Amino acid sequence: MTKSDLVRYFGTPLTRVWNRVLFLTWALFAVAMGFLAAASQRTGKRLWWVDAHGVQLFLTIALIYCSAIVVMGLAIKQSRFALLVGVLMGIAHIVSACFDLSGTTGSALAAFVLAISTLVASLACTAGVGQHPRSTTVQ
Repeated sequence: MTKSDLVRYFGTPLTRVWNRVLFLTWALFAVAMGFLAAASQRTGKRLWWVDAHGVQLFLTIALIYCSAIVVMGLAIKQSRFALLVGVLMGIAHIVSACFDLSGTTGSALAAFVLAISTLVASLACTAGVGQHPRSTTVQ
């Protein structure tokens, strides 16, 4: 993949339909993370960001949900950076899930699968990269 291909995929706005797909992907991710956080707390296999207390709990949950809100906002705005931010946040959530794999494998595995599926769905949105008509010169 050349540099121009990267700029095309991650610097060009998505079509309206694919922006909606990106929005729905991250909205469902946020809902699923809420269910996963509640389930991990009830089972006693808390994720690293659920295990916190007080202000620390608020800040870690805000970071988890802030990423989804940022991507959803960019998708609604139809920003050209929505896809890039979605992919980067997906990678960040995969790294976050890796922190839990040794301690709370059950909850961490679900978080890991959720993060991977969100990243894959975000990458699938490259199908919606807006096509610019090529200028043809008539001689």
